[in-house]
Amino acid sequence: MPNSIMRAFIAAALCTVTNAETYKVDASGVDKIFWGIGGLSGGGATSRLLVDYQEPQRSQVLDYLFKPNFGANLQILKVEIGGDSLSGDGTEPSHMHSKDDYDVTRGYEWWLMVEAKKRNPSIKLYGLPWAFPGWVGDDPQTGKSSGSPFTYPNQTAGYITKWVKGAKTTYGLDIDYLGIWNERSSSAPYAASLKQTLADEGFSNIKLVARDGGADICTDLKKDPSYNKSIDIIGLHYPSDYANYSECDSLEKPVWASEESSSYDDYNGAACWLRVITSHYVLQSMTSSIMWNLVGSYYHGTNWYASSMMTANQPWSGHIGNLEVAYATAHITQFTKIGWKYLKNGLGSGKLINGGYYTTFVSEDMKDFSIVIVKISHEHAACTRPGLPYEAVENEVANISISENMKAPGEMFVWRSNFEAEKKYVFEKQPNVVISDNMIRDIDISVGDVITISTVSTASKGTYTKQPSQPRFPLPYNDTFNDVKESQEARYCADQIGSFQVTDKVMKQMVPELPIGWADHGSNGPVTLIGMKEWQDIHIQIDVKLPFESASGCVATRSNQMWSNAIAFCVSTEGVWNLTYEGPPQSQVYKSRPISTGNVTKPGIGKWFTLGLMTINNTASIFYNKELIHSNISIRNFDNGFAAFGCGGWYSAEFDNLFIEEAGNNWQPTEPCKQPGIGTRVTTRPCVSNGLTSSDMKFVLSSDYQIIHNDSGLCVTASSAVEGSSLSLQECDFGNPLQAFLQDYTLIRNTVKPITLQNTTLRLVGSPTTVVVSSSTPTKTWGTWSYFPNTLQLRNTFDTSTTLGYPRCLSTCN
Repeated sequence: MPNSIMRAFIAAALCTVTNAETYKVDASGVDKIFWGIGGLSGGGATSRLLVDYQEPQRSQVLDYLFKPNFGANLQILKVEIGGDSLSGDGTEPSHMHSKDDYDVTRGYEWWLMVEAKKRNPSIKLYGLPWAFPGWVGDDPQTGKSSGSPFTYPNQTAGYITKWVKGAKTTYGLDIDYLGIWNERSSSAPYAASLKQTLADEGFSNIKLVARDGGADICTDLKKDPSYNKSIDIIGLHYPSDYANYSECDSLEKPVWASEESSSYDDYNGAACWLRVITSHYVLQSMTSSIMWNLVGSYYHGTNWYASSMMTANQPWSGHIGNLEVAYATAHITQFTKIGWKYLKNGLGSGKLINGGYYTTFVSEDMKDFSIVIVKISHEHAACTRPGLPYEAVENEVANISISENMKAPGEMFVWRSNFEAEKKYVFEKQPNVVISDNMIRDIDISVGDVITISTVSTASKGTYTKQPSQPRFPLPYNDTFNDVKESQEARYCADQIGSFQVTDKVMKQMVPELPIGWADHGSNGPVTLIGMKEWQDIHIQIDVKLPFESASGCVATRSNQMWSNAIAFCVSTEGVWNLTYEGPPQSQVYKSRPISTGNVTKPGIGKWFTLGLMTINNTASIFYNKELIHSNISIRNFDNGFAAFGCGGWYSAEFDNLFIEEAGNNWQPTEPCKQPGIGTRVTTRPCVSNGLTSSDMKFVLSSDYQIIHNDSGLCVTASSAVEGSSLSLQECDFGNPLQAFLQDYTLIRNTVKPITLQNTTLRLVGSPTTVVVSSSTPTKTWGTWSYFPNTLQLRNTFDTSTTLGYPRCLSTCN
């Protein structure tokens, strides 16, 4: 190399050298208590399918979450106190359906708390109601409903205390924290009554959290000293680091992010989670964060699919999904304990000079400490909620000056993740760092990094061999309910309205009156779901027994979560049948969306009869007592959804002998297109249904916002960043803005969302003939999409759209 070129090269290299910023860690900065990192099971029914896993996979999931020095190593487990009403992804059963009923064996939260404590006896337990059984708000003398859990505060306090007592007497569990009512109103008289009732029953150690929602609770507490005295901890949901919480701080109570993240569990979800945990302390002095939700064990097609610490929603295959968020959590939980303390900003915590955050935790005896460094770029730092202002983030080199009062050893242990590099990794052990002259020197901190530097030596990354993914629900399927434990839900059934449990080997709807709801305040009749959102052509059959006149039993196909859209077949005790585009209204008046109606022989009260419904393409056939009573009823061909069964109101309808099978000829996968290659144009075509798919419409949404054709490994690429540019498959090129299609990586799996080409306002716009990037959506086109993870389809609809008709999928067919 000529000398002149060499000199120019050296000069250019020197220009890129940046002086390392030095960050101080000093024990004189000891600050607030660290209250721990947790996960939330509930809100609702988010752990429903986990209990249906077989061993050893079920225990493996629990190890990843709770086992010390293995995976997430959670320090708090927050659970829903079931209230018989929809609370997110389903209904969780109450321990008291009525005031004379009491059963603490229902549901799975008890089991989950026992398993968590078995693995980690020091884990803290936190209970919170989303809904309440209706009787809690009823006048104790007249029975008249008030619709509020706070009208009769002593009654509600007694109800919650019985849950606490059941945890102790039946399972040996000590509850550490209780909330008031998730994201709904709070009440000073109720808080005082609950505090006193708990004390009277020997539970005065339990701390009350309020209000598991907005910061307006701080204003209420500030105004009412007696109310303030009842509350121990301020629990905020999805708090913004850029809001003003000075009123909460002035109360001098711990302030927690008692529900946080709600983000999909890939590398972006991990990045959001670690960013928000650290920024919450640095910017707002919040000292605990609890992720909703703990484990995504619920069907795609209910709310907030896989917005979780990990996913386990295939009990029939034993497959365990993404673990990035669980391992990311270990960066803090495996190097701290509840009761450690933070070091103040400037003395161990703070903002990094080139964007990002760092926090230091010190043990109570000051013998151990852990430093956590997080540097995440804006496009990967945002959780689903709240919004996040833009902040520039760049690589940097840092020194850490460790004061002598920290009594640091000669070396410290290092674990590292990077969620944004082309080759990503999570929670990997690195060489120890040497401390020389009380300094750790030249730490390379890259965008996407999470780095833990600690005196704690016990961390490890546990792993189990995964079972292959088999997302298709297995058909044919039948269940006599004979093997289900008393008081439990039937296998794979997911209650959405009402609460169903097996009693005397039959499945029974248990809720006797309208609950005090969180999300659903009395829509359609009780329903439980099973299967896949992609289903269209199935036959469902079940035996039904009704308790009194005017009651009705129903089956449905193509149902959405609340069967507000479904093909539903109902028969009443009077022998009147209705086929409708929704589940049964509680009014029993079928006027809004009828398809057909008629009469059969009256089934009678307290007698078993059999309902059957078959939908194939654009026809429905209905069966009564296993005999065909009407065939080829014309229906729409563009609905899809779960199988479902239920009843028309709050009564004890019974069900037995569930059977589901494939119907029609649309159950064989087809491959109508040639294998794509570089340059293949991206188009759309009608989606393959019934949980099947075709190689031309299988795409993966990467955490880098690439859309990768699954079978070829090629990336969807815009021809240019110009209005109307077409799309084709090209070699994947990390960092290429023409391959970066930004979207809400969580919500796109739960509804339709726009997909925008990076650095532009151009959206992915589809039509029956082509896909382009455009800022407009002309007639007969669409500019929003939904991702179906079970079939890897990018669809133009999530729920039924009468405007768009039959769903279309991104495809490489030409």
